Amino acid sequence: MEANILSRNYLRRRDERQRVMVSASLECRGATQKVRVVDFSATGVRLDGIKGLATGDPVQILLTPELIVEGQIAWSVWHKAGVKFLKPLTADDPAHLFLLDQARVMERARTLALASLAKDRGGN
Repeated sequence: MEANILSRNYLRRRDERQRVMVSASLECRGATQKVRVVDFSATGVRLDGIKGLATGDPVQILLTPELIVEGQIAWSVWHKAGVKFLKPLTADDPAHLFLLDQARVMERARTLALASLAKDRGGN
């Protein structure tokens, strides 16, 4: 059975993911909740902080009041979920550009923190 699952690519991501930490609002069937986008690709996002959603639920993710992406819950475990976009984001899509910028900010902060740690350790 395990070989069958792997052969169907259930456990493999199809697109490269970028790490982010973006607060967003998620709307599903008239209810809104605050979530965090923790990574993204052109085809979807991984969310943290979800409540009461199930596989197949249609959702709208409000990255900002003007940037809204629509998708469907692909999987959910406890407070985490994967959302597959209804249509993949293109390289020039404003939502993609926003998330990419947030990923760059996060990577810069990580790089600065690591450089600071290395400097502190070198000084001891």
